[in-house]
Formats: sequence, structure tokens, C-alpha cells
Amino acid sequence: MKLLNGTKFSHSIWVLSGLMLSGLLARAGISLAAEGTWTYKADMPTARTMAGGGVVDGKIYVLGGALSNFSITPAVEMYDPTVDRWTKMENMPSGRCGPATCTLDGKIYLFGGVSPNPYSAAKKNVYIYDPEIDTWTPKADMPYAIAWCGIAVVDGTIYLIGGMLSASTPPVPTVMAYNAGTESWTRKADMPTARGALSACVVDGKIYAIGGATEDWQVFAYKHVEVYDPSMDTWIRESDMPTQRWGLGTCLVDGRIYAIGGRLGSDVCAANEVYDPITDAWTTKSAMQQKRNGAFVCSIGDKIYAIGGVYVLPQETFLSTTEEYDTGLGVPPPDFNADEIVNFKDFCRLAQCWRENESSVDISPGPFGDDIVDSKDLAVLGEYWLKEVLAVSLIAYWKLDETQGGIAHDSIGGEDGFGPPDLLWQPQGGKIGGALELDGIDDLLFTTFPLNPADACFTVSAWVKGCAPGQVIISQSGGANWLLADPATGTLMTELKGGGRFDGPLSSQAVITDGYWHRVALTWDGSNRILYVDGVEAAKDTQTALVGSTGGLYFGVGKDLAAASFFSGLIDDIRIYDRAVTP
Repeated sequence: MKLLNGTKFSHSIWVLSGLMLSGLLARAGISLAAEGTWTYKADMPTARTMAGGGVVDGKIYVLGGALSNFSITPAVEMYDPTVDRWTKMENMPSGRCGPATCTLDGKIYLFGGVSPNPYSAAKKNVYIYDPEIDTWTPKADMPYAIAWCGIAVVDGTIYLIGGMLSASTPPVPTVMAYNAGTESWTRKADMPTARGALSACVVDGKIYAIGGATEDWQVFAYKHVEVYDPSMDTWIRESDMPTQRWGLGTCLVDGRIYAIGGRLGSDVCAANEVYDPITDAWTTKSAMQQKRNGAFVCSIGDKIYAIGGVYVLPQETFLSTTEEYDTGLGVPPPDFNADEIVNFKDFCRLAQCWRENESSVDISPGPFGDDIVDSKDLAVLGEYWLKEVLAVSLIAYWKLDETQGGIAHDSIGGEDGFGPPDLLWQPQGGKIGGALELDGIDDLLFTTFPLNPADACFTVSAWVKGCAPGQVIISQSGGANWLLADPATGTLMTELKGGGRFDGPLSSQAVITDGYWHRVALTWDGSNRILYVDGVEAAKDTQTALVGSTGGLYFGVGKDLAAASFFSGLIDDIRIYDRAVTP
């Protein structure tokens, strides 16, 4: 018989396909992280910041840290990502805040740190933790006391870089090399910029010292990147990190350095910036869901983990939360038709290419497959079966599934929307899960999400039900009304336009005020404005540039907050992509 766009399959292949599909249906309850996004995992038992840690045999060990501004813990807890579970281990001999820690030969080395509280003086102690037997061993003291320094391992030698003697003393530029076998220390060339609370990472035998602060850490932070070559005992300066900060964490994935979190003044950030040593260039990736300073950051394979830390405003909160970031550098999700869900269409595509060398379907082992579509690729499909797969280009996503309060959480970049505390949520009334019901009088959401429509291609979409002519779905403060119902006809339109003499709004013929659910979207691909309603192109014109604005976004009201522009009805599932997509 002839199926799937004319491709002929033998009877045995379709019998096999049926068996495969039944197996996939049985696995529909599996929950997975989405590529390019942060996902909350099991909370660490002890909330803390400025802890040490290490990764041994795929397990994460978090050591010590501050419980508050007045106390430090000796607690050691182990996280196993494969089962998403924490286990308490043997305590440290003495609690430490801001120690330098690293992994060498299956053991975790801990140097210095402060005790008995975060504002105490640094110590000289050296301890080794052996996870295999859950035992601590003291070693000979360091020749100097230090805390909040960078640490890195190159060719079996441990390097301590910079740091501070206490939270109130100037940082030092000192670089010391430690030989674990002989327990000996050697002074190396000083770091050009003395700083503490920095982070260090190794790429191709060179140590990258990133960020940090002086004793004026409450108001100042560095964005410096200085690189040490142990083979030459020399330093060079490379391109600055985009966001100046201290208390950040760094880790290495696929030859690139990820710089996570940190603080400048009272502003704790959720930043996730990636440095490529080959091009000496930084790029910005999806921010954490939780802003955090002093988190323990590490990587396992293509996943990054940010654990604990502290958040300063509106009140100081010590964190126990764990976030996992999928860099997308492992096995890609099997969403072969890019519709953001893995379902029967993707299964048919895999079956169509069974036992063939088809690169678009051959996804396992990651990241490039093994030149044949087989059971390994099917297993990945099963893991994602019927799960939403968010595109890497999705840079903001307000699901609007809240049940109470005045905050709508952004699931991608942490740019939450804020409105009145008495907003009306409909947990069961959305197109996808819950929805936000706006009263058309004074209800709205506002987010500082920074998208300048003049900068690059983008897509914005939402589900709406209700609405009246002239009411606005999405607008930009100081900019334009992006999506709204035409005041005369109730059809979808946009007022986001170019700055030319003859540029004007774009209107469609698709009515969105009929009381039914509609998915509305605006795309700009650099050359064209396109409006979509329910996945169908509703209007299009040529627009090679758009008027820029850096204002925040309003949901449910026009850019000027005009009374007639307040939205009445349901809004659900607002998404912004950094490329032109077909909703």
C-alpha cells in the first residue's frame, strides 16, 4: 500500500510501527526540560549562599555556605540529577562561607573560606572530601588565609586566584599553585586586577577569571575577563562580560563558558551569558527563573545547574531552589515538524525514515546522530512523547496559569508581568490550562521585557477570547499598539509600523471579537509585517524597518492607557520569539 506522501512500506514495518506507537503511548507521563530553558528541580534541603561544591560521578555535592548574615553551616548535601533527589552526607569538619572548591581525581578539595559568620576573617584550612566513603580529611594549612577567590585545575595543579581576607578588606591579586601530591604551594604571576567574589573557568589549559568585586561590593562590580596561561605564567585581558557582577558562577559546556547569576549593588540578576574563547565574544541566553547571587553553579554533560544563593529585594531571602538549564547541545528534541509538541506527526516522520540515513531524524546519540534512524532515535521520541517542546527562539512565555495575585510569571526569561493584586484568574478556563480574565476597566499586566522592534526579527502571539473593537491585546509603552481589534470592524490589526511618510497600520479581515478563542500573532521578518489568526496568514505587507522603542510591554491595554483600549475577556499563552515563526 502507499502511505505517508507516497512512500511505500512493507507490512512488517507497519506492524513494527504499531508496536512502537503503543510503547510511546505508555510513556506519555514523562516530564522533560525544554531546550534552551530553565526548569526547577527538587529543592536543596538547606537554603544557603556562597557554598562550595563539586561534581563526582554525575552527582553534585554542595558544601557549607551561609544560612544568614549571622550563621554558617557545615552541611554537605548531594544531588542526583538522574532521580531528582537530595541526600544528606557527612558534615564538614567546620562550617565555611566562600571557600574555594574543586574536584580532582574523584575527590573534592576545599580551601579557606570564612567562619564562624559571613563577616569573619578568612581561614587557612585545607580539607579533602571523598564522596566514595563519605569522609573528610584535613591537610596541611595554606601559607595564607583567603576566601571568595577563584579556583581552577590545570594538568593536575590547583590554582587559587585573587580573593579577600574578609568581606570588608580590599581584595588581593595573589595567584597560588597547589600540588596535591606534595601539599606544596608556589606563587605565580599576580592577576592584573585584584578582586574577590569572582569565578574562574578552564578552557584548553587557560584559566579565565571573570567578574568579581572590591571591598565596595555593595555598590561596585567588575565585568573584567582576564586570562592566565599557566604554561607561560602570564595574563592577558579579553572582552568584557556584558553584565558586571560579583557572586556569579561559571561552568564549561562544549568549549564555552556560561556565566550565571550574580549581583551589582542591590540588584541581583538572573543573567545567563555565554563566552566563546575562540571568537572572544559574548552572547546572551535564557535567564534563570530565579534571580540569585552566590549560587553554586556546575555542569553535567549538556545540562547546567544553579543551586541555592540569595535574593536581596524586596527582602533578603536565602534560597534552596535548584534550576536545571538545557543548553540544547545534547540530543535534540524529536519535534521534527517544529510545531512545539512531539506527537503522531513526528512518529510518522520517524517511521518514514526508518533504517535510513536521514540527518533531520537521526538525532541520537547527540548531538549529530549515528547515520541511521533506529531504536535509539525511537527511544528519544518516547521520552518526549506528547510533551511540549519549546523552541530555542522562544525568549518570553507567559502561560497565564496562575490562580491568584497580581503577578504573571515568565517561564523563559524571568520578565514577570505585574498588575493589580485582585486580578481574576480562570485556572480551568484557558485555551491551554488557565487564563487571565480582564474586566475592560482597569485590569492590565505590565512587564519590563526589553524588546526593541527595530532591532531584529520577532514574533509575538497570544490566545484571546472576548474583546471589543478598539481594545488592545499587547502594546509597548512609549511605542505602538502591537495587536488590537480594529475600532471599526473588530478585525485583527497592528499599529506597529515603519517611520516612513506612507507607512501606516496593517489591518486584516479576520474578526476576533466574536466570542470564540482565536490565536493572534504578529511577525516581522525584516522585510514584511504579517498578521496571523488561528495559524492562517490574515494580512501582509512590505515593511523593511519598524519604529523602535525600548519601553516595557502592556498586556490588555493600549500604549497610552486610554480607557477605551482596556481589554475585556480572556487572554492566554502569550509568547515572544526572536525570529519570524508561523504560529
